[in-house]
Amino acid sequence: MTLPVSRQGRRLLVALAAATLPTFAFAAETADPADRPSAQAPVNIELGQRGGRPEAPEAPVACMEAVKAKLPNPERFRWVRGTTRRVAEDFYSVVGNVEFVNQAGEARKGDVQCDVMRAPGNQFIVPKIRLPQ
Repeated sequence: MTLPVSRQGRRLLVALAAATLPTFAFAAETADPADRPSAQAPVNIELGQRGGRPEAPEAPVACMEAVKAKLPNPERFRWVRGTTRRVAEDFYSVVGNVEFVNQAGEARKGDVQCDVMRAPGNQFIVPKIRLPQ
């Protein structure tokens, strides 16, 4: 249920929120970390990150090298951008935007997708690659 609020009332609510929110943020920052439910840094499953740092920075590199080896002209290959997502423990999905030259010599742009696994010895292997058409 929403209540009709005048412009003046809306301005008052915004000013009140702007004045009180920094106080709550300061109180949350000064709280004892041991009181928090999780003492460890939160895990962002979507990005494969723990506490803001990439959990597997080698995964996109492994994908890039595997894609470069599969394309017909590896010397004319450019990795533009990549996104890593953690699928399961030690399994990642990497999607990358690439620019490459096909067998006919035409410059193309496309997306590639790799399944990347962490192997023993902190090595990364790429069992499956999906190349652009």
